[in-house]
Amino acid sequence: MELQQGQSIGFIMIFCRLQRLSVGERQATTPTESNMNLAAGSDLMQMYQTQWATMHHMAEQNAKVAQNIDGAITTLADECESQHSQMAEIHSLLAHLPNIMAQLHSMLATIGSMRGVFEEVEGGLMELEDLDEELSLQEQTLDLRLSLALAREKHTHRLNSLKNELSVTHQAKMLALEKHKEDERKEREKVFSDQFSEDIKYYKEQGHVTRRIPSTEDEQGLKLEEVDLEQDTSELDSFLNDPA
Repeated sequence: MELQQGQSIGFIMIFCRLQRLSVGERQATTPTESNMNLAAGSDLMQMYQTQWATMHHMAEQNAKVAQNIDGAITTLADECESQHSQMAEIHSLLAHLPNIMAQLHSMLATIGSMRGVFEEVEGGLMELEDLDEELSLQEQTLDLRLSLALAREKHTHRLNSLKNELSVTHQAKMLALEKHKEDERKEREKVFSDQFSEDIKYYKEQGHVTRRIPSTEDEQGLKLEEVDLEQDTSELDSFLNDPA
């Protein structure tokens, strides 16, 4: 813009000079208007106009070039500003680099210590797995022992029940057998007592006792060990003590 203003001012000054020159030539050569040369200075005017047009065209081109250069300078300034910001950021990061390295070394040391802790935890987990397996085996053993004890108790209970049943059955059979023997003994005693009473009665009436011949059934059914000597002797004692 300043270049265009300078060119415009120069053009105005040239135009004023041409006007002054044209007026001076007219006053010097022609004292009257009839003797004036109207074509005087036209070539010079044409030259100045051509130069002015060329200068104006060059000024426009220079303005465009200046605008392009201004854009390039602006872009370059922005790029420089961006690079300056990046350099400042890099410088700031480089300033924090010792702290970052110190933190990195600290983290590496922490990782090393954590590795040891992880190894201890892994060992503890393996021991815990072994302990878990041992506890599971103990639980299985206890379950088997409990099942065996329950089975043994159940078997013992069934055996005792069977013993009790057999004992009750045996006692019932023994009682029945004893009752049967007692009934047979009482029946034999009654038979002997009746026979003895008949013999005593017959002796009292006849004065002698007839010998009873035992039958075949008596010989087969009566045995020596079956004879019960503990009989009721009250009638025999009464007979022996009778004075008649």
